[in-house]
Amino acid sequence: MDTDDSSLNNADARLPDEVSQDSDTPRDRAEYAAVWRLLGRADAVTDEAFSAGEAWRHMAQQVDAEPSSGLSDDAPGNTRRDTAASPNRSDRRASGRAPVRRSNRSKQSERSIRRNWVAGALLAACLLVGAVFWWSRPVTIETMAGEQTTVSLPDGSTVDLNGATRLTYARGFSVLPFVDAETRTVTLRGEAFFTVASADRPFEIETANARIGVLGTTFNAQAYTTQNHPTTEVTLTSGRVQLRSEAPGYDPVILDRAGQYSRVVGTGAAPSAPTDTPTETAAAWRDGGFAVRNASLPVILRAIEAQFGLPIHLRVPESDTDAMTLHYGQVSDPESILRDIVAVQGLQYRALSQGYELVAPDSTHPESE
Repeated sequence: MDTDDSSLNNADARLPDEVSQDSDTPRDRAEYAAVWRLLGRADAVTDEAFSAGEAWRHMAQQVDAEPSSGLSDDAPGNTRRDTAASPNRSDRRASGRAPVRRSNRSKQSERSIRRNWVAGALLAACLLVGAVFWWSRPVTIETMAGEQTTVSLPDGSTVDLNGATRLTYARGFSVLPFVDAETRTVTLRGEAFFTVASADRPFEIETANARIGVLGTTFNAQAYTTQNHPTTEVTLTSGRVQLRSEAPGYDPVILDRAGQYSRVVGTGAAPSAPTDTPTETAAAWRDGGFAVRNASLPVILRAIEAQFGLPIHLRVPESDTDAMTLHYGQVSDPESILRDIVAVQGLQYRALSQGYELVAPDSTHPESE
């Protein structure tokens, strides 16, 4: 290869010193210079075509991960942070997988909202069923023997309960929450004094063998069952009441004057005709007294048990006893009543470990509970 020697100096060809020193002839130096220039041009083309920073960014996009550091295009191995990487990250967030992630979060949110709605609806349904079940259960107030209490009813009426008495009524006098029953109805087992508030709905008392209907009045009611023998008694103190038997075919009795009294004895009998009685005997138990009217001995003993909380056993047949009317303005213990009873009935009473028993004279009947 022919070359001009003036163009083959080390400065123009940029030959390394060791190549220039080892070349013996100008021809050799010219050939080395040509090869060296070609290599330089190849390096320049390679540098222009390849960017280390751009290669790192391309790799990061392929694996969907942000590069921890950027490399400049100046030289390989340079650890200076590439500030041009930020726009590319923003571009990746705006396209590619980022919308997919937002879509998944949106679907999860919708599923969570649906689950919350379903759980809320189930909870509301359970609360509604529980409220209806609770409302449908009647209210029951019960006193122990020897205990007395006063109850306020939903309509403003009040009831004084004697001992061993149970009163039951529908909650709120309603058939369903916020749905009033046509009649204010209570069930009575025992003895109670009623002060009924006036209202546009009738007030009724159910017993084992009768029904008492009132429209704003005060009265005493007794509903006892002794030896499967129910008895309902009503003594009016004010207002107006109606007493009717649960047995069909009998007309009701109206009590419309203070002191009137009527009763139904048994399950197939009519109410007795109204008779007058002193009003102070209507509910003597409320003032610490005791009163019964023409009552059988088992009914009297049952009333004593309820008021004083002590069991009393009748050890003779009921047929051997007579009905009695008793009234005590104040009485502090049952023996005051029992002494009068046995004196009239021709019996004896004995104290037991719990309560008393009534026996025939000179009876050797063993103590039994």
